[in-house]
Amino acid sequence: MNPRDGDTSAFDQWETPVPAATTPVPEDNAAECARLRDSARAEGYAEGLAAGRAEAEASGVRLRQLAESFSATLDNLDFRLADMVLELALDVARQVVAGELAARPERVLDVVNMALKQMAETSREARLLLHPDDAALVRPHLESVLDKTRLRVVEDPRIARGGCLVETSQGDLDATLPARWRQVVQLLGSNLNWLE
Repeated sequence: MNPRDGDTSAFDQWETPVPAATTPVPEDNAAECARLRDSARAEGYAEGLAAGRAEAEASGVRLRQLAESFSATLDNLDFRLADMVLELALDVARQVVAGELAARPERVLDVVNMALKQMAETSREARLLLHPDDAALVRPHLESVLDKTRLRVVEDPRIARGGCLVETSQGDLDATLPARWRQVVQLLGSNLNWLE
């Protein structure tokens, strides 16, 4: 069996193998690539947009919480500042009143006249309690009233200068500085005492 002699019986004839079925190749690869790119871009955009929205919402929640905290802090600061300003104003007012009474002790006459007008309608008999120094100032101005009524001026060193206490059978009228001061500061929402 020599192939040179023309005997080829021992050999099989070679045939070109038939290729297995394959995925058809698109005719236009550029169009398919563009479609895949656009699809991937749209998918990435949608995912990025969703992630951005979630992050923005979380940031918004944190920002709202921060704003609420800031607002509460400001409200608290407003109240504390208002209390501090009120306390300062009352302290200044107390010093001005004390200074005015020291410089012009005759101002007690206004207090006495106001107290006596309030008590005149309720009683004919009364005791007017004053600090001894104020009593010395008031007596000469009340001589005509003292003669016509049953009003007695009583010196009481417990009464602070600038105020008085009127006692009658129907009740008392406290026009002392601490009592008048308490009325004013209570109207302002404070409880600051006269002698703090």
